This record gives sequence, C-alpha cells and structure tokens, in this order.
Amino acid sequence: MMKKNLIAAGILALGVIAAAPASAGNVLTPTQVQNFSLPDLDETFEVFFNGFDESLGMLMSVHWAFEGVATLNNAVFNISGVDQMVGDPNPLSAIWDITVSSPVGLSAMSHLTTPGYTGTVPAGGPTQVGTSGATPISGMAWIENSDPVTLADYIGGVNSVVINFTGMGTQGGSVPDTVFSGNNGTASGTVSLYYDYMERTVPEPLSLALFGLGLAGLAATRRRKQA
Repeated sequence: MMKKNLIAAGILALGVIAAAPASAGNVLTPTQVQNFSLPDLDETFEVFFNGFDESLGMLMSVHWAFEGVATLNNAVFNISGVDQMVGDPNPLSAIWDITVSSPVGLSAMSHLTTPGYTGTVPAGGPTQVGTSGATPISGMAWIENSDPVTLADYIGGVNSVVINFTGMGTQGGSVPDTVFSGNNGTASGTVSLYYDYMERTVPEPLSLALFGLGLAGLAATRRRKQA
C-alpha cells in the first residue's frame, strides 16, 4: 500500500510541476510603419499607430525608429532679362543643418551641402544650380516599463507621434546685383513603432492531464484505505 501511495503522490507532484507555466520571455509585436513626404525642410507632421493590444500580455516597452532622406537644392533667380554669369570668382553653394525632434524622444541631425557652381544662368527662375543629393537621416527612441503610467497611454486605441523638421543655413558665392540666390529642399522616409511585451501563458493540455491523473491516483488510494 505504501508503494501505491508513493506512486500516486509522484504522479500528482509531476502534474503540479508540469502545470505551472514556464517563465515567459519578452515578445515583439509586428512593426507598424508610416510613410511621410515633406515639400520643405521646415515642417511638422503627425503619424498614427495602433495602440498595444493588452490581451497579448503585459506591455514592457515602446520603440520608435525614424529613417529618412533629405535633399537640399541651391537655386537662383535672374531678373536682368538676359543670361548672367554666376559663381565667379566664388562658386555658388548652400549649406543647411537639419534637426529632427519629437516629444517621444526621437532625434536626429544631418548636414547638407550643395557642390559649388560656376556658370551661366538664364533669365527668370528659379534655376537650380546645385543639389546635395539624398542625404540619410535617422534616429530612434523607446520607453521602458520603468514608467508604467507613461506606458498606459499606449495601450489600446490609436496613438500619434509628432515629428518636427527644423533647419538653418546659408548660401554663398559670387552673383551680380540682378541675381538672387536661395534654397529649397524636400524630405521623405518612414516612422515605425513596435511593442515589447511579456506574453500571457496558460497550462498546456498535457500538463493538465498529468495533474488530473495525480489527483485520481490519490483519490483511489484514499478509497482503498476507507474500505
């Protein structure tokens, strides 16, 4: 009888151990991506993301990333009515420093420069006399679970992120009095977001079966004792 008791107790213990959920590791949600395209290098825009689905588990952190390119164009406007020589003796060029910022902590900087230009420009304009080409700019930010109050704002619903593009720069080079220089630019790219969470776990069917078998074994042993 002692041997049967030990077997039943062993089965029950195995069932209890197996039924206890294993320690869950952190899981990442699929990345949400929003595109943007800006007609100017001094712009503010807002993108929207779906909030975290708390049925998945416990939200641990929120992660953003910013990837884009910016282009600076140097241009002149000739009001003389005839072709004019520019950039002699000093070639025309422009520089622009871009800063990207956001209340969630996203930040990035980029330095744009157009190559020097010397040549003739037609009457009217604006006439482009140089471009920086597509210059990459990127940044990232995150919020950890050390601030649960802040994380609560990202659960459910729709969340938004505001991105600010600001810049400052100069143009330089030799131009006659009837030619004016200036610049313009564009930017485009993506803002992405994903959530890091602790997965909810439930006992597996096999674990529940072992637990039930252990209980049945102890019950049978008890009935034999009473008989």
